[in-house]
Amino acid sequence: MKRLLTLTLAILLCLSVFVGCNTPQTPQTPDDTNTPEPPEDVIEDYDNENEIEIGGEQPEADPEHTSTVGKFVAKDKTYDYQGNNVTILTLENQSEANCTVTIHAKFLSADGTVLKTETQSFEGFPAGWQNYFVFMPQIQYDAMEYTLDVKQYTGVMYFTSTSGHVLGDIYETKGPLPQTLAQRDYEKYSCVKAKFDAVEMPKTPYLKRLVSVVFDNTGEIAVIKTQSGPYSGEGYFNILVYAPPVPTKEPLDWPEELDGGVTGIVGILQAELIE
Repeated sequence: MKRLLTLTLAILLCLSVFVGCNTPQTPQTPDDTNTPEPPEDVIEDYDNENEIEIGGEQPEADPEHTSTVGKFVAKDKTYDYQGNNVTILTLENQSEANCTVTIHAKFLSADGTVLKTETQSFEGFPAGWQNYFVFMPQIQYDAMEYTLDVKQYTGVMYFTSTSGHVLGDIYETKGPLPQTLAQRDYEKYSCVKAKFDAVEMPKTPYLKRLVSVVFDNTGEIAVIKTQSGPYSGEGYFNILVYAPPVPTKEPLDWPEELDGGVTGIVGILQAELIE
């Protein structure tokens, strides 16, 4: 699938990455005792990767040129997911400046027709940070074209260059399921969940918006979940990865693609901060 990229930069570009780690073979309970390692990128074979030198202020002696303040990297990969396409865009700030970035995305057909647009932004990207942006326009498209508007940020910083989440465990447990809750059935049924550990997250309360993506052992997307709500400090959260079509309380036969080699990432979305 052809990918189109257009990068427009205002003052600075910055990025952020939240990632997961490999998980053990079908553990039965999450492990809360180990200190999570710092996030690292688990996505392989990006469709596109761009390195961009970012200019700073214009020197008075040479107004037609700008000084270079750092290099920024943009990477993207498009997946098939539930009959539509999903693009994960990874932005990384390799400069020494904090910034705010706005991503204007267009989703195109094979003949270049714009099928849909979407904008995502983040205020207060730390220098040296990375983040995942997940674009889910709920359509099939041939390419994603995007522009980045980036400005220097001098406000209060809530995140550091090591803030993020890592996939700790994928495990079998019992709990209510969406399909049973819809029928007012509050019994607990067998399912597979993933546990994401927080790393260097802000202690100041803020309204979180997290997009969690779990990849199966073939590298394809197993599930995407978006969560919103108040959040503060360290800790972890769980998401549902798999439940059989017919609910059961018996031990599960795990899908082969979830039996080892599962990875995951978490992207932090812009949200209103809680004072």
